[in-house]
Amino acid sequence: MATIIGTSLILSGCNDGNDSTPTPTPTPTPTTVQTEATVSSTKANIAIFGAVDKNFFTETALASNTGVLLLDDTQANAVGFALDLKNNPKTLDELTTKYLSDFTQLLKNNGATVNVLVNKISKNAQSDVAHITLELDFNTAQNVRKIRELLISHLNGDVALTTLPATVTDQNEKLRLNLAFWIADQTGFLWANSYSINQATVVNKLYGDLNIATALSSNVPIEIKTVSNEFTQNATGSNAVDILWSIDSSGSMGQEQSNLANGATQFFNTLNKAGIDYRLAATTQDARTCTTLRTLTDGKTNFIDKNTVNAEAEWKKLSTPGTSGSSTETGFYCVREANLTGFDRTNAKNLVVFLSDEPENETVDGSRPNGTSSTNYTIRSFNDYKDYFVKTGATYFSIVGTGTLLRPDFTTTQPDDPNFYCDGQGGRASGGAHFKEISRLTGGSSASICTDAASWSVVFDEIIKSASGLASSFTLTQTPIPSSVKVTVEGQNVARDVSNQNGFDLIYSNTGTSVVFFGNAIPKANQKVNVEYKYLAK
Repeated sequence: MATIIGTSLILSGCNDGNDSTPTPTPTPTPTTVQTEATVSSTKANIAIFGAVDKNFFTETALASNTGVLLLDDTQANAVGFALDLKNNPKTLDELTTKYLSDFTQLLKNNGATVNVLVNKISKNAQSDVAHITLELDFNTAQNVRKIRELLISHLNGDVALTTLPATVTDQNEKLRLNLAFWIADQTGFLWANSYSINQATVVNKLYGDLNIATALSSNVPIEIKTVSNEFTQNATGSNAVDILWSIDSSGSMGQEQSNLANGATQFFNTLNKAGIDYRLAATTQDARTCTTLRTLTDGKTNFIDKNTVNAEAEWKKLSTPGTSGSSTETGFYCVREANLTGFDRTNAKNLVVFLSDEPENETVDGSRPNGTSSTNYTIRSFNDYKDYFVKTGATYFSIVGTGTLLRPDFTTTQPDDPNFYCDGQGGRASGGAHFKEISRLTGGSSASICTDAASWSVVFDEIIKSASGLASSFTLTQTPIPSSVKVTVEGQNVARDVSNQNGFDLIYSNTGTSVVFFGNAIPKANQKVNVEYKYLAK
């Protein structure tokens, strides 16, 4: 049976008042993980911070006596668990790849179609974090508890655990699963949270910080310190960010281009509410034409910004280059060789998004980019492009196929990838591994192009968050415990708003944490901003 986590009480005695010995000044008790956490599980070696209801958390154990912290929120209809995996992974990538592969195959074996919406590296107070959002489609409605039962059974040596609560009864044909992995004290940790797609907004509000592990740590007696970072809002209101889209224009891309065009309202509403100085541009993956950026209806301007008239309509034109392009898609070549004159700003951060339902043909099968010849161009390998893209300092995203195996150079044969194909509303997609690896290495995110059109909003949201973080002038010196963050502008408190409408939010990336303001909360030029927060002293 799962056990309810109790509250530990510290009892103190007192004297009878007759001792005349002066009372020594007590030494301040340092704040630690155990005193700051809302839920602290010694058995599972997990601590949870923030405004969660500890009554929804219980404990159980695997057959190996490994403790597991359980979440059963009967109001939000969310089911989760966290534990110390008690392994010794060499790298976060090794840890994530193993469990994500195992879990994905397990879910497929139990009738789920699995698509990745988010796969990104960020940070929590202890280390780098890999956080993944999976969309799970079943032919019939499934209880959200089924996902936890399957994963814990796998961790329990493929033996079902009979001590799991059955209080959450929500079910749906379409479920979401959030996974977060991190390494601390040379062991791997896992958080998992499953829920119906209908509950996604509610769950994100309540457990969004847990789902990316920023409100999680191991349950070790680490001291927690408080720091204040002070800023002055710059004259322009934000840093600049230039976003380039590399769009496959081959014959199979009609549905996917439509999905991209339909994200216009979400893009511009959120970017404008954040007051971001952005530019959006697009090119194709057809080497015959891709070195020139696509233009707006005036036939000359090659980007959209916050001052563009009819920006949404212009984006729908820019993002739908049609389906008559080359079937030899060379997205890497096209981004590397694109003429960015007029669009690219020297003072701007750069973000690139690859959109394709095919492999990166040059690096996967050695296809020559259209229009090049052996006399004027040497075909480049994945390793060549990898070195180049990492050195640019840009952040790369990819909405591509589900492939997972790399071909680093042409001395190795093309791998037989069991995840090479996926099927979605736009038909069959293939490849994708090379695009996804560039995203992983540069702090971007990758998503499956086979996911339903209705869920592309999650993919877009991740891109917008990254752009907002890149454009932020308020980068913190430490990685904060999110619930501890207090923000003032000219001495006035600003509330956190995870819906990104009017307030501040925290954007966690592989390089650190930024504060982003939205709506009326955006500081005016030269206003003073103070951010006070707690962090784990390593």
